[in-house]
Amino acid sequence: MTIGGQRASRERRIVLAAEPLAEPPTALRPWRESDLEQLVAACQDPEIVRWTRVPARYGEAEARAYLLQRYDAIAAGQAAPFAIVAADDDRRLLGSISLMRIAWEHGRAEVGYWVARPARGRGHATRAVRLICAWGFQALGLERIDLLAATGNPASQRVAERAGFSREAVLRSYMRGTYGRQDMVAFGLLVSELQPARRIQAS
Repeated sequence: MTIGGQRASRERRIVLAAEPLAEPPTALRPWRESDLEQLVAACQDPEIVRWTRVPARYGEAEARAYLLQRYDAIAAGQAAPFAIVAADDDRRLLGSISLMRIAWEHGRAEVGYWVARPARGRGHATRAVRLICAWGFQALGLERIDLLAATGNPASQRVAERAGFSREAVLRSYMRGTYGRQDMVAFGLLVSELQPARRIQAS
């Protein structure tokens, strides 16, 4: 696994890794405008709509707004969004992942993601979560990362467990989804729990 990036400055600027973060066959890189067509296609999937905040009607305008929001969140120091792509072809979009709701004063963030239907069941989500968490602990100086998965989404819960997260609680009626309020399983990962093989040498 290769990871690059820079530790956040005192101004809490977020600098995304210049080179893709890679654990083949999965990689993470910053979003590009050329991702728009694949982004729109992926978000037609009702499962993504069901478990995320992606709207049921999703076209080019929504995709452009999504990318602009990602760029703004980086500039504001609020999130670190990446496209999940194939390690052997970073033009092939597999999904989306972000460190979001960054609480700098507490050294804490939340990871959220989705994987396009054709890429599911191949370990891309687990590898993407491991990659972004390892990067967040080193490059952003985080000490804890949260992951929330709906009680009705066991696949996402398995991703959290395989990525090393501990199941901590069930949060009742915690989020409003497309089809109503959802109970969420809360998972947490501490920097001290990062597997040694996934630690990053400080640059």
